[in-house]
Amino acid sequence: MNPAVVLFAVVAAAGAALATGLWRPATPRTQDKYSAKLAGIGEHALSLEEIELSQPFTQRFLVPMRDRLIRMLTDRTPAQQQDKLRQLLQTAGHPYGLSVSGVLLAKAIAAGLTALLVAFFFLPFVGLKFPVNLIGLAAGFLGWILPDRWLSQQGNKRRRAIEEVIPDTIDLLTICLDAGLSFDAALIQIADKVEGPLHDELNAMITEVRYGRPRGEALEGLAARLAVDDLSAFVNAVVQSQKLGVPLGETVRIQATEIRRRRRQKAEEKAAQASLKMLFPMIGCIFPTLFIVLMGPVALLLTSKH
Repeated sequence: MNPAVVLFAVVAAAGAALATGLWRPATPRTQDKYSAKLAGIGEHALSLEEIELSQPFTQRFLVPMRDRLIRMLTDRTPAQQQDKLRQLLQTAGHPYGLSVSGVLLAKAIAAGLTALLVAFFFLPFVGLKFPVNLIGLAAGFLGWILPDRWLSQQGNKRRRAIEEVIPDTIDLLTICLDAGLSFDAALIQIADKVEGPLHDELNAMITEVRYGRPRGEALEGLAARLAVDDLSAFVNAVVQSQKLGVPLGETVRIQATEIRRRRRQKAEEKAAQASLKMLFPMIGCIFPTLFIVLMGPVALLLTSKH
């Protein structure tokens, strides 16, 4: 017999035996593996409720309730009121990362707490019982407007901080332009030097310009966000200079002089009002003390004679 045929037969037999041995025992192990996976999936599906119940109470109840309340308040608030809140947030610099929905939620919570405190704690303390104390629920209106007042105060505080640094900032811009820097390069230098809220706003404006927004639109957006009169006048002058082709260095120098002049006028106006503002504390606090010191001995003499 040919040895090659014998060798081929032996190899074929060995391969068949090996294939048979590997195939037959693999079937139950594969089935067991798939059965284990299906069982695991079934256990996972059955434990979804347990996983949900294992979450904290805030995630299961408070967060969904907050989201539903925010959606309800947002749907019921007019678009004009939302725009007003958005403007207040921009002027205040978005304190604590607040958004319009967050302010609406704060207004609702403040209104509810104020109404409950006045109706069920303050009025019963002064002697007004049920049902008269229910009129204190009207105090919820005060709680509703408290976040607006707080945002207005934050905006005014931020505006004053910006107004204080604007003259020095414009002077620094003038120096940079006279040194040969372009307007954009001068703004970058100023953004690194200035401190306070104006630093963040200038960096935001420079980022907008880098991403392709026209410089005039970025400046107008900056003026709209800050709502500062001196800055708005400066931006309008710069935009007009760009449109007319006037050198920016001369325009910036003129605006710096005008801002200094307006600040001096405001200081003189406040100094002129100081005497009138001092009159009321003098009448209410100083004059009664003087009357007691001057007329007290006379009153004692008159009472002693009688």
